[in-house]
Amino acid sequence: MKAVLKTLGICSLVALFGLVMASDVVLAQEKMTMDEYKAQLQQWVDRETAAKDEIAKLDADMESLKSQSAEIGNQTNDTWASIYEAIGVSEADVNAYRQELSGLERELNALGAIAPEELFKRRKEIDAQEAKLEEMKKNRIYVLSEMRDKVAGLEGKIAQLRAKMPKGMYDEYTVIRGDYLWRISRKADIYGDPFQWVRIYSYNADQIKDPDMIHPDQIFKIHRENGPNEYLVGSGDNLSKIAGSMDVLGDPTKWRSIYEANQSTIGDEPSLIYPHQVLKIPNN
Repeated sequence: MKAVLKTLGICSLVALFGLVMASDVVLAQEKMTMDEYKAQLQQWVDRETAAKDEIAKLDADMESLKSQSAEIGNQTNDTWASIYEAIGVSEADVNAYRQELSGLERELNALGAIAPEELFKRRKEIDAQEAKLEEMKKNRIYVLSEMRDKVAGLEGKIAQLRAKMPKGMYDEYTVIRGDYLWRISRKADIYGDPFQWVRIYSYNADQIKDPDMIHPDQIFKIHRENGPNEYLVGSGDNLSKIAGSMDVLGDPTKWRSIYEANQSTIGDEPSLIYPHQVLKIPNN
């Protein structure tokens, strides 16, 4: 500091000397006495001291905040440790659960980016993800609010995917004069098989009351793939066998619910169903 003061003093004297040499007339207000110079220098020193004191105070406050933050962090960790102990899991278990949910979210986001028709074809993937999510809800980690919120968000994504999917995969055909179901079914761009006329009839039961009576300009849906609650009858099927399938109801005794949902196309005899019929499958 003494060296600084000395340097400042020399510089000031040189400056004053230069001013005197440059002009014979120096206004009184432009002169600085040694006392004024010392007073100004003292102001600078005082400001520097105050700034250093303020920096020291801020450093002390920062250290105090760091200490408080560390204490709060320790308290938080202790609280979570108590919560994990109460529900009988470890932090590693919770992290693994969180990562599994994140993996499901990535898969659902990827499905959300594809076209509705392609999404329909991959609907079993959505079923599997929904089943996995339901299984994860049975885990005791699910009681944590973070996980409940995350699961709720994923359930919302699944609902959006299902809403995006078409209810079934079908084409449309407009009836022309002279058509009948056998003839339509035989066409190469329909099924190429007249015996599949029952497929058209059962899939359009809402507008075909009598399979022998169809009318020009009616627009029929030509079934291509099963929707989420549809079943295409195959050779050797019966209602009990269909109901017992794990992909349908998983219980052969529930055959009557299928019959009641399709009585208009099955008729009064539940034992008589035919290949190519499209049946509606009621929800469990």
